Amino acid sequence: MGLCMKIAIIGAGLAGLACAQECEKQGIIPDVFERYDMVGWIWPSVNVQLEVFTNRFGKDIMHYLRSQYGLNFKPSGDLTNIILKSPNEEAIIEGRLGYLLYRGKHPMSLENELFRDLTTTPVHLNRPADYKELSRKYDYVVVADGKDIVAKELGVWEDCGRVYSYGGVAQGSFVPGTATVYFNTDYAGTGYARISSFDASKAMVALYVIGHNYNEFDLPRLFTKFLETEGLEHLEFFYKLVPPIFSTGRVSKFQVGNVLLAGRAAGLLERIMGEGSASSLISGVMAARAIIKGEDYDSHVLPLKEHLENISSFRTVIDKFTNQDFDRVVAFLGTPGIKQAIYNSGIDFVDIAGWVLRRLSKK
Repeated sequence: MGLCMKIAIIGAGLAGLACAQECEKQGIIPDVFERYDMVGWIWPSVNVQLEVFTNRFGKDIMHYLRSQYGLNFKPSGDLTNIILKSPNEEAIIEGRLGYLLYRGKHPMSLENELFRDLTTTPVHLNRPADYKELSRKYDYVVVADGKDIVAKELGVWEDCGRVYSYGGVAQGSFVPGTATVYFNTDYAGTGYARISSFDASKAMVALYVIGHNYNEFDLPRLFTKFLETEGLEHLEFFYKLVPPIFSTGRVSKFQVGNVLLAGRAAGLLERIMGEGSASSLISGVMAARAIIKGEDYDSHVLPLKEHLENISSFRTVIDKFTNQDFDRVVAFLGTPGIKQAIYNSGIDFVDIAGWVLRRLSKK
């Protein structure tokens, strides 16, 4: 089919826009369909990209994305300090720990950077799309809408739990380059809360509740409990938001017929912290290359899935944690020598340990 190939992309998030950008580079102009009136999330955010989760790709994930996939981004800043807090312990990790990344509605978000780099691709906003209908009109359809609906309909989705989130943008005094992560089963279940700064006066303050006994109606109460417990009642919020509940999971196949799954729609995020920026970008580019070059998409994405499954294997252990367990882990991670080895050595400890844990769990 060559340059006459017709490709539809559902979702103008990281995976969808990275796919569109790669299509352009390969000489094909796809159609991107986005259900909202803008690209990416409809709220601004700043996410933490932890290097400890991407050591498999080398010491610098931004360099890797640039050299291997032609993706050029300007992070909002370097992550140089992580503060871990549990009810009775605190650990401070310093060094070159990763990046802070603008996401969503922010003008310098990854999504908006990708969008501005597109030259000829039409992005159809306010256009919900039906993958079944598009699959009859286009040669290929890449589903990158961040939802599990299509994967479930295709019969390839395995559910691994749900995440309930609540948060907002707060005004206060914050340290740039610093992320604070809180663990406390009283308000987060076996999830966590975090503060990551946009700048010295604004930060994203968010709660991610994981646990089967929670629902969306509990979130305002739990968020208030988080602020009270951690002494953060003084923060002034520009606004608060309740992102959609999302299920975490994995897929058994990434392509069914002429439909390809990418990003979160393909279950490509780790299930400890729920980060999936790098994997979404990579899978979007892989989808475009596989389609245009006539290669097997599943074989390209499988190593990425295995990497994320290694990291995510810790979730089955964490789901059984009490506050005492979180205390022990935070104290361990703050131990001199241990924290340097895990966070500053460049060794892929989390991936390797996860691989071992997965093998042991199968015995």
